[in-house]
Amino acid sequence: MRHLFLSLLLAVSSTVVVANELAEVKAEVTFRSTVINQTTQFVERTVNMIATPFLSDRDVECMARNIFYEAGGESTEGKIAVGVVTLNRTQDGRFGKTVCDVVKARTVVVKNKEIKRTEVVKVGYFGRPEMIERKEVVMQQVPVCQFSWVCSGIARKPKSDDERWVESQEIAQKLAEGEFQEERAKYGSALFFHNGGVRPLWAKTKQLVARTGHHLFYE
Repeated sequence: MRHLFLSLLLAVSSTVVVANELAEVKAEVTFRSTVINQTTQFVERTVNMIATPFLSDRDVECMARNIFYEAGGESTEGKIAVGVVTLNRTQDGRFGKTVCDVVKARTVVVKNKEIKRTEVVKVGYFGRPEMIERKEVVMQQVPVCQFSWVCSGIARKPKSDDERWVESQEIAQKLAEGEFQEERAKYGSALFFHNGGVRPLWAKTKQLVARTGHHLFYE
């Protein structure tokens, strides 16, 4: 009986020891996993910061305004997406060298315009002068803003206590610091976007990347 009791006692003790060892192993695995995750996030932020061109305070302000006027009513992701497109255009090189250049960029397009002219001509046997109206279609080069709010003339300075403006500023600053890795990956190739309520002709020639809120994004 005594031997049986000792055997049971040893078995219980071994079980407790094993349980404690397993708990320690589990804690160690959790700790290492946490460290790895934190290290990975740090590396990703560092890589994004290296990939992100240096942004001056003025550039961050320009990006915040672009986010606010283009996506002020959108979700956080919608605002981030517009910010990422702004950065993508800066890195692409075709739209400007700085964020402010990109935001204020204009593209020259050719449009047909009908012009009416009034001329005096002589009619009849005696050359009686008469006023006639002539119509002529001419092609004109018209500068078009890449972001509509820039040319709208109605964009007012955001109020400092406007939550949409506050969030736009925060997002612009974090993008400048290399944050929002998930959104950067999702919209990393996007260079164009438009509101879903319109159907611009150029959209037919682009590849749809994603859609969020009221905006469609293309590469």
